[in-house]
Amino acid sequence: MLTALKDQEFLSVEKENLKELLKDPVFQDSLCRKLESFMPSKRWYSAKDDTISTVCFQAVLPVDDIVLAVVLVALKGGDKPMFQIPMRMAFGEDAEKIAESAVIAGVTAAEGKQGVIYDAAGDDDFCAKLLPLLERDASVAVDANAVLRGASTVAGKDLIREVEGQPQKMLGVEQSNTSLIVGGKIMLKLYRRTAFGPHPEIATTAFLTEEAKFKNTPAYLGMLELKYADDRSMALGILQSFVPNTGDGWSYTMDYLKSYFADALTNGNAGGHETYLKEANLLGRRTAEMHKAFFKGTDDVFRPSHVKAEDLQNWRDQAIAQADKTLAVCAANVENLTGELKDRVQKLIDSREKIVARVNELLPVVADGYKTRFHGDYHLGQVVIDDTGDFYILDFEGEPLRPIAERQVKQSVLKDVAGMVRSFDYAAFGAVLMYVLPENRDKAMKIAAEWKAQAVRAFSDGYFDNMADCESLPADRDATLKLLDLFTLEKALYEVIYEVA
Repeated sequence: MLTALKDQEFLSVEKENLKELLKDPVFQDSLCRKLESFMPSKRWYSAKDDTISTVCFQAVLPVDDIVLAVVLVALKGGDKPMFQIPMRMAFGEDAEKIAESAVIAGVTAAEGKQGVIYDAAGDDDFCAKLLPLLERDASVAVDANAVLRGASTVAGKDLIREVEGQPQKMLGVEQSNTSLIVGGKIMLKLYRRTAFGPHPEIATTAFLTEEAKFKNTPAYLGMLELKYADDRSMALGILQSFVPNTGDGWSYTMDYLKSYFADALTNGNAGGHETYLKEANLLGRRTAEMHKAFFKGTDDVFRPSHVKAEDLQNWRDQAIAQADKTLAVCAANVENLTGELKDRVQKLIDSREKIVARVNELLPVVADGYKTRFHGDYHLGQVVIDDTGDFYILDFEGEPLRPIAERQVKQSVLKDVAGMVRSFDYAAFGAVLMYVLPENRDKAMKIAAEWKAQAVRAFSDGYFDNMADCESLPADRDATLKLLDLFTLEKALYEVIYEVA
């Protein structure tokens, strides 16, 4: 590892104690310059569409020899997101074992001793350092104005004790957060992008577990937060039960389509989709049960509220604002594209009037139904399939590019339905591009369109059949379907940013 860093500038350190080093503003500045290069390459770094101006430390939270660092990134566009990076320092043989992708900076100590400062989330003992804070409901003073606070439920305390000494496993590498499984029973999710204020996932998961008694989501067990004397707080992580599973709905669907396309294009007839459609119907039912659970809220945070005329206007304005943002990103990137994709993006840029007209056409005339809390970023990758074939719904953070306060606003649950509809579309045509040879794609596109229509219908039937007695939806079915189309359009426009930027 150290050899791989030979062309980089090493930071000189007088101590082999990261906590002490970070008390020095000059060292902080030097490390921040290293972070400017380190962060943009990470999957969890969600500000890739802007350029870093400066990086500085917002908080330094020592936990034994690990430092939970919260850094503020000033972007040239004006935004100032914050990110959490657990840091550690290693020397000699220990440094050589660190994966290059985790290294933030090389360091040189006394007598030329070399080491690294690195992202420590993957260390075997990382969870063992943090979980006792949750189990003891501990508050550890950071300075005169802030404490690092852990908390856990009764079930959480029992499970933390049960898995003590058992190995941890990082759940995948392509995530916007870092999730760690301990003993196959609990999962500690470390939030990478942080912000002040109540975290939507912690509040929502606790509500679904403790008040609504919704069974098809991992149970809330505890949390870790930074708490300031002025009552500001910042969520750093959540502890949940781990649901043993065979994979997420996205991977399952893509594997299914890969196999189906191979059979259909080779043999001409791969049969129907009976099994998959039954599963899509079950997913619709579980989605309805989640939305009915949200309707059980009794306090100000979760109590349903009537949809009003101003909500309809807000939904219209939000859809048009999303269109304008998407078209601006397209305009900024269109010259970097080529061929058919460039033509299609340019056509979208020229279509603003048509988009606005479509939004106005889909807006209901009469305000009806209720707004509640909802998932907020619902798609096939947000559900896992357990060993019995049932679905469990995960990740209640909301859309990661939206401000954290906005993700806690009550909305129509149809926004979740729209997200899943778009996910089936993504899967259908993404599978063609990934798994089908160019000469076979025209035929495969027709097959994909047929599958998508059937999957969406099965999911929708499972959903609406089980929402008949829930007042969240407008009483008029036509108004419901139009509103669903509006949210589906808005979601599609949001997704274009990911594809073009």
